[in-house]
Amino acid sequence: MGCGEVLVKYVLFFSNLFFALAGLALLGLGVAVQLQISPVTDIADAAIQAAPIGSMVVGGVVFLIAFFGCCGAIKESNCMLITYSIFMIILMILKITLASLIFVNLDKLVEAVPRLLNEAFNKDRISFQEIERTFQCCGPTGPLSYRDVMLPESCCASLPCTIVNAYTGCDAKVQNLMESFGLAIGVVAIVIVAIELVAVVFGLCLANHARNKSRRSRY
Repeated sequence: MGCGEVLVKYVLFFSNLFFALAGLALLGLGVAVQLQISPVTDIADAAIQAAPIGSMVVGGVVFLIAFFGCCGAIKESNCMLITYSIFMIILMILKITLASLIFVNLDKLVEAVPRLLNEAFNKDRISFQEIERTFQCCGPTGPLSYRDVMLPESCCASLPCTIVNAYTGCDAKVQNLMESFGLAIGVVAIVIVAIELVAVVFGLCLANHARNKSRRSRY
């Protein structure tokens, strides 16, 4: 094996190691956000829940395929490398789709938060207190959302709970979370796709080298 093939082999190995870590990052980010917004999931529509779930699914699949690519690179298996390259191309398409959907629908999702929270607040204020505890907020727009009603303990960090020491509204905090998550997922997905394109080229080159090496060994 020449220096070029050795370089391709180890670049492919370490790039897949990066993909495995990036896949874990996507998976972890999706899990973290899903846990964070779990109190809102009962009132959220499917579109809001789809982003973190999609992140977890894509992250898990990226990790498994990257691990497969590492093994193919080290063993110089033509079959494994071709299979890996095909799956990587499919993943690139899926991640581009995921990033596009997030960027296109992010504003709509963020704009829908005040309506959803207001509906939940008017429907069941006791259940809404779980959202307040999770996000450390008070009412959809602030303590004035309760008007003349006494503020619940979930609205404040200390007692007695009054307008003076109450948290700010939940709308802004949930919207900020959705915006930050959407941008993070989109940027991570685009960066991974750019590097994956290089990995696919390297994978096909190494697969071709492995095939030629196998043919030469027969003669």
